[in-house]
Amino acid sequence: MQRSQIPSHRIHDGVTANIPLHLKDVLVSGINEEGKIMTRQYPHRHDYYEIMLLNESEGIHYIDFIAYPFKGPAVFILSPEQVHELARKSGSRGFSLKFNAPFFSSGNDPDNQLYAHFLFDNLQAYPVIELQPEEYARLQTLMTLALQEYNLGANGAADILYSYIRVILMEILRIRKQHLQETHLQQGIAQTQLLTFKKLLHQHFQEKHAVQDYAALLHITPQQLNAVVQKLTGKTAGTLIKERILLEAKRLLFMDTLSVKEIGYQLGFEDPAYFNRFFKKNTGLAPQQFREQAQQA
Repeated sequence: MQRSQIPSHRIHDGVTANIPLHLKDVLVSGINEEGKIMTRQYPHRHDYYEIMLLNESEGIHYIDFIAYPFKGPAVFILSPEQVHELARKSGSRGFSLKFNAPFFSSGNDPDNQLYAHFLFDNLQAYPVIELQPEEYARLQTLMTLALQEYNLGANGAADILYSYIRVILMEILRIRKQHLQETHLQQGIAQTQLLTFKKLLHQHFQEKHAVQDYAALLHITPQQLNAVVQKLTGKTAGTLIKERILLEAKRLLFMDTLSVKEIGYQLGFEDPAYFNRFFKKNTGLAPQQFREQAQQA
């Protein structure tokens, strides 16, 4: 199947339910609620954040070309621009919570880290977390309260929803910490440097490919940056840079809009042959081979 582009959706695309103007940046629904949620059984992306909570479900969630099988209660955490497709068995129950970045942009740094860097982290993403029954029950209670407030749509609903969503995110963060024992989620100077590096990488990966480029922006040495990244992630800074470039290359190759040469240029490779070697060395496939296999999937 050839694609001229990966379909990209906004928060209210396909929504026929009446949405109050003061709730334009948030959408809460039951997982099969007509008028408020669209079943998209094809690879797509969107420009909003999404949390999906499912119970008694089974299937595979394909996110940025990685398959995440799941069975039983699970929570899914999706960031803007991620390419994904959820293949689940019918009859699943649960909730969908979507919000645009402006809805959660309080300017408060702890909130910023909570939703943008910890849970919605494309570089170290764990976008599917299987839940214990008691964990699902806590999230179900919070989601139910958020859905009731959203449907009420009264004055002040946006502020109350903001509080509910923050608690939901904190609960997911606590569950994730318990499941994964992630050292990079511990507070401290090193963690702050790691988060700043990831933010800079997201902004500059198309033109800056060297560790020293990011070290200079952080006002530390390349050795210091590598030490921080390796301590908290188990990977070098160079590996994270490489992985971010490869992820974007795969997303672009999934489309037919640009040639392989144009994709290489867009990602900062002046020599198309070098881009081909870089991609094949790190994926085992030439860019055109990856494109053909991805489009046949």
